[in-house]
Amino acid sequence: MVIENSYEYTQFIKSVTGKNVSAVAVSDDNRNHCVESDSIIISLMCDDKIYDIVYDHSESPSSGLDMSELSCIKRFWVDDIKEFYHLTGFTNIYDVKLYAHLNRIEYNISEIPYIFTHTYDMCYKSSRLNTIISLTKVLEHCHDRLNTMSDILNKIVVTKYFIRYNSAMKTLAELEHPGMRIINGSFNTVFKRGYGYSNYNMLTSTGRPSNSFRGVNFGALNKKDGTRSNITTRFEKGLLVEFDYDAYHLRLLGKIVNFDLPTDISLHQYFADEVYKTSYDDAKRLSWQILYGNVKVTKKDNPFFYKIDKMADSLWRHFNTNKHFKSHIYRRPFVLASIPDANKNKVLNYFIQSYETERNIETINKVHEFLNSRSTRMILYTYDSFLFDLDRTEGLRLVLGIKEILQAGLFPVKVKAGMNYGSMQDITERLNGFE
Repeated sequence: MVIENSYEYTQFIKSVTGKNVSAVAVSDDNRNHCVESDSIIISLMCDDKIYDIVYDHSESPSSGLDMSELSCIKRFWVDDIKEFYHLTGFTNIYDVKLYAHLNRIEYNISEIPYIFTHTYDMCYKSSRLNTIISLTKVLEHCHDRLNTMSDILNKIVVTKYFIRYNSAMKTLAELEHPGMRIINGSFNTVFKRGYGYSNYNMLTSTGRPSNSFRGVNFGALNKKDGTRSNITTRFEKGLLVEFDYDAYHLRLLGKIVNFDLPTDISLHQYFADEVYKTSYDDAKRLSWQILYGNVKVTKKDNPFFYKIDKMADSLWRHFNTNKHFKSHIYRRPFVLASIPDANKNKVLNYFIQSYETERNIETINKVHEFLNSRSTRMILYTYDSFLFDLDRTEGLRLVLGIKEILQAGLFPVKVKAGMNYGSMQDITERLNGFE
């Protein structure tokens, strides 16, 4: 049923109030990031019936329907939680595709019909092209997506770890939303309005998110070709500030095995000076070789890595016996079938990366809460570093507050600052002088 006028909409709202539905939101142009887009259609399935609400399309009369009235719905099941969040603003959303991924259920993604790509090719200079693509074709694609979700919904058993990963996806959507101020014309003009946007994807083997959009990989921007200089502050009195964890994986493991590590010195420098008696670079390389089993150590020579090796042995035995292990915070199970050619080192790597990701999500939530009433925003997260666009009128205390949240007593950070992402200077010692 296509809903295009106020009377039909009112009757529909009454019929879905307090119910669970599956839903698909359509943006005005698939080429743009969802933050830069508007929702033109929402298709919903409720009680085995499909309803298509047309908010803005050339083949439909302008109806002035209010999307916020859909807040009466108890729960939305969607196939892309971040897309739906950006296009609608609703937060009572649950991702069917994420559930399938976590539970190793095959998900047949509906291919975008040829008419979309053909229209983009023919009218590449125009915008909001989904509003002129045949409404019938747009709705057919929506129905395909709803039917694919329906096949999975019948199998869903909600678990605590699914709820926590679903919440993590919303956290990443919130992180994407402010965007990064960029120089006009940069990043191959993928972004149109002076801001670039991350696109975090947690549907990876370890849960560690990738971050790319239309060929722009924000998770691995080149440090040498000037690309990073395209990201700058949005504030008249602004500054980009980056916090980078020191030897993050080693410190995470140190916390698990309850090993007292120094926090007033770089961990790699500590190992170089006190354990290996070598250079910083050689110490860093040797630590990774030891961590992944290429160099053996004794309890006497290196008690820290000896404890890590024993923990890895225990994890590997548990995995072999039970055919799975659970992530450290969210208790997500990683089963034998999800780790190809599993061995002790690979299982340890999956464990570390999942722990890193889950702790980072918890930390980002705390940062978001801290910044809630402020102008300063976190704008980029890449594994062991966090980038902020600082409104300098909010003062030094704000920077120190962020630093305190990130460090949490056990995880020291190095801090850099600059007018753009390519000209960051180390300010760690200067900040330490104010603590």
